Amino acid sequence: MTQWSKSLIAGVVLLGAISGCSSNEDEIKIAPLPLIKASVEVVINWEESVGDGTQDHHTNLSPVVAYGKIFASDREGTVAAFDLTTGDVIWEVEVEDQGSIFTLRSGINAQLSGGVSAGYEKIAIGSESGMLYLLDEATGDLVWKIQADGELLSKPLLANNKVIVAMGNGKITAFDIEDGKELWNYQQDVPALTLRGISGFSESQGAAFFGLPNGKIAGLLVEDGRAIWEAVVTPQVGGNELDSIIDIDSTPIAFGDTMYGVGYNGNLAAIEMRTGKVLWKRDYSAFKAMSLNGFNLYLTTTSGHVVAVDRRSGLEVWSQLGLENRDLTAPVVINGYVAVVDFEGVLHIMSAETGEFVGQEEIDDDGHIAKPVVHEEQLYLQSKDGLLSAISIK
Repeated sequence: MTQWSKSLIAGVVLLGAISGCSSNEDEIKIAPLPLIKASVEVVINWEESVGDGTQDHHTNLSPVVAYGKIFASDREGTVAAFDLTTGDVIWEVEVEDQGSIFTLRSGINAQLSGGVSAGYEKIAIGSESGMLYLLDEATGDLVWKIQADGELLSKPLLANNKVIVAMGNGKITAFDIEDGKELWNYQQDVPALTLRGISGFSESQGAAFFGLPNGKIAGLLVEDGRAIWEAVVTPQVGGNELDSIIDIDSTPIAFGDTMYGVGYNGNLAAIEMRTGKVLWKRDYSAFKAMSLNGFNLYLTTTSGHVVAVDRRSGLEVWSQLGLENRDLTAPVVINGYVAVVDFEGVLHIMSAETGEFVGQEEIDDDGHIAKPVVHEEQLYLQSKDGLLSAISIK
């Protein structure tokens, strides 16, 4: 069995188990929808459709807010810009690669994945086919497209006039933002069995930091791709093959002089950004992105617990166990509340101080994968079927 096949199989098996799709009901217990007494009101300001969404694929297509707009895409190739206040479509395009095996006209969709990134008055998005697209943010016009050497499963990084992407085969490549010329490469080893996902980038002080499938967080110089350090978040241990999966698919968070990262089957860790020295570790397993607000880190664990951890010490502040195995999105903080969405499309609102449920609203029963986006006291959600929602919490 090839390395790629084993990686894909591992992702499918694990994501199925995490979602509660198990034939053994005694092993996976999905918590019932919590009955709460709401103290906040969830207001849906507008809803618009972004193509056909991710359909049945576990593809993380998260939107991004920039330039007074919100940009989003579906898997087949629709990329669109929407007005933040009204939801009106500003522009909508179909990305394709005429004359190649990826052309939409032949019935094979663009397989967009990872989500949209913005910078330098451009937006970028990659695909499972390895195609990287750069579009003008104002019009949606194609600036250039490049065929990369592997699957693009996470958001590109736009920094220092470069577009930097991480590939499923362990390769990281930087392209010139003006003409798409390849500037540098970095190659990392990929274990035989991994999750179906790739960490995104966190950029700080001229360096790009990212998680590795071998349980490490690494840093590179954006200018030339030179390695700075690698820090072990989760060490390799014995046991069966599934226990040996220690991917860090959650995008690290850079704050001040500290980097925070969490891995699957592993640890949550704080790392000194200058040296790569691990400052503290705590036993948490997660593969969704984290959020940081004030002194707290917020994460959803692989078992569906929502947890607040003090970023200074790693000590747990609170944990909410009422959404166990409900396949939650990454958490975000808005107006003093923590928000997650579950596999049934229910938005759950918790107090950021205590973790107590304070609100609940069904948004789209097809469910959500993408991390919600917070911008100026408004919450933006993209569901699996492509419904883009703008929500306020009163």
